[in-house]
Amino acid sequence: MGGWTEGYVGGIDYIRAVYRDWSPPLLGFALTLRGWRPPEALRRGCFTMAEPGCGHGLTSALLAGAHPAASFEAMDFNPSHIAGVRRLANDAGLANATFLEESFADHARREGPMLDVVALHGVWSWVSAENRAILLDMLRRRLAPGGVVFVSYNALPGTLAHMPLRRLLVERCADGDGPLPDRIARAVEFASRMAAQGGGWFGATDGVVERIEQLRHKSPNYIAHEYLNGDWTAFYHADVAREMAAAKLEFAGAAVPMEQMHDLSLSPAQQALADEARDPAQAETLRDVMTNRSFRRDLFVKGGERLGPAERRALLGETRFALLVGADDLPEVASTPVGRLPFPRALYQPLGEALAEGPQSLDALLARPALAAQGEDAVLRALVLLTSLALVAPVMPEDGFAERKASSERFNAVVLERHRFGDTPGQLASPLLGAGVPVTRIEALFLLAARLGEDPAGFAWRHLSADGLTLGRDGERCEGDEASRAELARRHAAFVQRRLPLLEGLGVV
Repeated sequence: MGGWTEGYVGGIDYIRAVYRDWSPPLLGFALTLRGWRPPEALRRGCFTMAEPGCGHGLTSALLAGAHPAASFEAMDFNPSHIAGVRRLANDAGLANATFLEESFADHARREGPMLDVVALHGVWSWVSAENRAILLDMLRRRLAPGGVVFVSYNALPGTLAHMPLRRLLVERCADGDGPLPDRIARAVEFASRMAAQGGGWFGATDGVVERIEQLRHKSPNYIAHEYLNGDWTAFYHADVAREMAAAKLEFAGAAVPMEQMHDLSLSPAQQALADEARDPAQAETLRDVMTNRSFRRDLFVKGGERLGPAERRALLGETRFALLVGADDLPEVASTPVGRLPFPRALYQPLGEALAEGPQSLDALLARPALAAQGEDAVLRALVLLTSLALVAPVMPEDGFAERKASSERFNAVVLERHRFGDTPGQLASPLLGAGVPVTRIEALFLLAARLGEDPAGFAWRHLSADGLTLGRDGERCEGDEASRAELARRHAAFVQRRLPLLEGLGVV
């Protein structure tokens, strides 16, 4: 198949996205929850962070905007990825971020500062064993004692079910002619026709038809980089843990806080079976077998310090949380990776009302009678679930807020301008969260119109219509400019009433 370069799929960009998993407050919360002391540099906001294989680099760019006292180093093999993020960084004045167009081997030869955090997203399962060894050597040399690594990868045994589909897509794309996006579309269609015949692997494997149908709605960029790389390896957790141990790294826990709560996905009897393993990595692997896990987001620490119960409780108690949605938008039932979870009103209503007043620490929440009556464990558990579902987020300390606010404003001004012509990066930097807040293109155009003193509905429609986009309401298409502007005026009124106060509270505007 043409277009491969050192095992990477070429000729098509990776998806443009911002990921929240390794934002500093979320890292700190996940580590503290598992009883590890977070790096002090994370709390103070003066950390050093690297993102090898950064794709378009949007996460590193946004974090650099939200953390002006920190320094960022991101690299990717694809020159178009780096060209785009360098332009964003230059426009936003991100003097604390360096974006490098290098291979892992080139990057390994580069000297640099010791690192507090390394993020390996979309890398470990999609590069060769040789490149993983290069990354491990970098971690061994440059990760500071007490530093943390985020790593995501395709996990076994859950990924076993996807392997025949991947092979089918790879072979069909290699057989075809024409641009890669067209070959991908034809390969997905071919897989759909095979699935319709049933039998064999298709008949014996649950969820195949649904997965192929999902691929119909995925961009060819996603499919190319998820399925078509020359290297594509799924791992048992224990094998990743052993590789990381060679760089003096120890498994610290799941990066997503709710994934640390094994009772959500395992029965007491299953948990007892996993606990029979003396090796923690083997115990974690047994849990993956019992849940058929297909993807993991793990944290590893280098010389991490364990917290005693009292200090862990004190650090959790002073952790502040902010609401990311309206208090009345908290669901009564949430669909999660472990099934549907009820959110009882007796707990979540007073919790939402308290957080709607502004960021609150766990201790401050427990001082409220309605929440104290629910019990500390229940309130903490609720915060873990809400944080994992991006309905709530831990926030940065108040120190340094003014500097983060000024830097975030510069970054966000550039991001809003970019939404004149597209829907990415699709997130604004929050100095309160030290992370991104998602915005739609229409919301971004409303915010940009407010900055420019223009009519929001007319301004938004001018840009959307220039791209040939149409609007609809209740399943009906808006016909003509007048109807479209009226629909946008209605949406703007709802935005001002519900969404804008939240964005203001998060320091985004």
